[in-house]
Amino acid sequence: MRSVRKLLSLRKSHPTTPSHLIIPYKSTPPDSDSPMTKGRSRETCTECSLRRQKCDRQRPCGRCVKRGIPDKCQLHWSGEYDPALHRVYPSTRPRSKQQSLTSDTPGRQSTIHGDSDNESTLLEGLHAHAAHFEAQQMRWANEPRLQYTFKPHNPPQIRRGAAASRSVQQPWLPPGVFGFNSTADAQAAFLQMLLPNVDHIWSLVNYHELALLWYHGCYHGPTLRWELQSVIAGQEQEETLIIKDLDMQWLALLFAIMAGSITCAPKRTLERWGFSRQEVVKLSLQWYKASISCLNQAEYTSNHSIYSVHAIATLTMSAHPLGQSAELSVLLGAALKIAQSLGLDRLDHNTTLEKITSTSSEEQRHKLLNREIGRRLWSQLCVQDWMSLPFHDSNNIKPLHFTTTKPSSRDHLTMNPIPPTFPTYISYGNYLFEIAKLMVSHHDAMLGATTQFTRYEHVLEYDARMRTLATQGMPRYFHVVEPIDPSWPEWVPWARRSLTICFAHKIIMIHRAFIRQSFINPAYSITRMTCLAAAKTILNEAKQIKDLDGPTIWIDKAFCVAAAVILCLDIFHRPESDAEYNSHKTLVTDCIDLLQTFDTSIVAVRGSSLLSALIADRDRLRSNLTWPPESIKTSDVFKSLMTGTNSPTGPEVQDEARPLPDLFPPQVGFCNRFLLEDLLSFNRSS
Repeated sequence: MRSVRKLLSLRKSHPTTPSHLIIPYKSTPPDSDSPMTKGRSRETCTECSLRRQKCDRQRPCGRCVKRGIPDKCQLHWSGEYDPALHRVYPSTRPRSKQQSLTSDTPGRQSTIHGDSDNESTLLEGLHAHAAHFEAQQMRWANEPRLQYTFKPHNPPQIRRGAAASRSVQQPWLPPGVFGFNSTADAQAAFLQMLLPNVDHIWSLVNYHELALLWYHGCYHGPTLRWELQSVIAGQEQEETLIIKDLDMQWLALLFAIMAGSITCAPKRTLERWGFSRQEVVKLSLQWYKASISCLNQAEYTSNHSIYSVHAIATLTMSAHPLGQSAELSVLLGAALKIAQSLGLDRLDHNTTLEKITSTSSEEQRHKLLNREIGRRLWSQLCVQDWMSLPFHDSNNIKPLHFTTTKPSSRDHLTMNPIPPTFPTYISYGNYLFEIAKLMVSHHDAMLGATTQFTRYEHVLEYDARMRTLATQGMPRYFHVVEPIDPSWPEWVPWARRSLTICFAHKIIMIHRAFIRQSFINPAYSITRMTCLAAAKTILNEAKQIKDLDGPTIWIDKAFCVAAAVILCLDIFHRPESDAEYNSHKTLVTDCIDLLQTFDTSIVAVRGSSLLSALIADRDRLRSNLTWPPESIKTSDVFKSLMTGTNSPTGPEVQDEARPLPDLFPPQVGFCNRFLLEDLLSFNRSS
């Protein structure tokens, strides 16, 4: 194996296009790059061809450089081509219904672990897992569905009889009303209209599992895929999914997954799927609403099901960029109570279950799997609650009030343990849990302080603790200086970028209570320097994002807004002659330009509008800026944002009798009150 340094130098010498996270609408014949293809010269190298992977068709190609074998990148086959010998991975052609729905013990026939019944070591299994995972991702361009064998133990009945699934009628509604406020039959017809064809559904489900599930982990991908395949296979025709008699809470989860994918997928991926910008704007909101409609039709608040918790937690990927943060906060409160009623807060350590491996019985392994799914879901509920602490100044989940332990690192099909040095689908969530938990401790410490002196001591203490967690407490595979191992999942670079932005934002949140004072009181100058450094880290990191195929996760853009607000506050307290004035202003204007490229995200649209208004006010005061600059009227800025056409879904007309809705999601940490009264309110008493 070549050294990492050698690989990096080769990669610079031979630039390649990035690995594509795309799932096209129409699949290309799997064997289109076969060496036996007639009528045109071959361009795919033999190494990529035998692995059934997409080749960038350079010499050497990027994949051979990444494998450490650039000298083997060639177009001719040594000896006669034999598909039985040269095709390393199994065919990606769709299997029959019977093949898709029947399986032996998971893991024995799983393509992740090959056909061998006896693996010599766990590491061999990991390498096979990594190789297969990479092959799956590269086959997206040729095959719209992932291929692995999985069947839940005692699977739930997703499609039920008409009597069991009939929703409660609403006789008080007039006949013929169409949409989400109509009768049950009309609602079902409307939901059916919203569903795309099966190929589109699979593309959205595949993308969520491979590009987004690492981030939130709110459901189990293989289980969802098996359930989807089972309900489609039970229909007379497979062109679309028939929702009649489906479990509505399960359907809510499916709509939530689809809404997350279409909201977070990059533009070029959406175009490959065949979605125009106008359709993306409409469908993302309609699928989000459809998920909630399904929950309401199922009366989820009284008929408790883990599917409703899966669905609501997954909706976080679409709710915030769609401007539905206030509604989601209420839904998460309901999800928390349902999760507690299902016992997800009491999944503590079980010595017997923790010893289960692939050699255990199917029933035991699936019992552990269900326990791990519950742990992942509870962990995400905690993270989403605790990350909103600075915004709400309170939290619903107390760390001492539950016994559920963090999910363990295991193969998601066989339940074999995986060493902690290898990144898996639970790695990011587990680390984010520790970050969020530290924010809870900081909040409790601040509440217990009685003077500004002791409060500020806690700020400096938790600043140091957060930095320690960001360095010593970080797994090696998340360190930006650690070379990327080719066997790691595709999402590791995205996780690194997200964590860099997240940590800098959390430093700002720790200093949040003293930000305003730090610009006028030298006793808090550490806060000013710290927050400016953190803000510049966030914006500089955001400027370097050039991965056109990576997911667009709303939280990164939201944190950019928070960082730019800090720099705006700084340039209001800094003369134009100061050397840092222009650099800080340039970072803000670059941030505005970046946010304006995400014109389907309300978070980005509102953020760019707010920052533009602040920059315009600063420019207006250029000739006679005095401190405090009383002529800045931030309340007027907010009103203009909420009444103007600053949303991709249309104008948001504000009723003067109601308070202004919060501009940004809770995770940003800046509610309207904080922005208007604490941060951007300039008056003589400041």
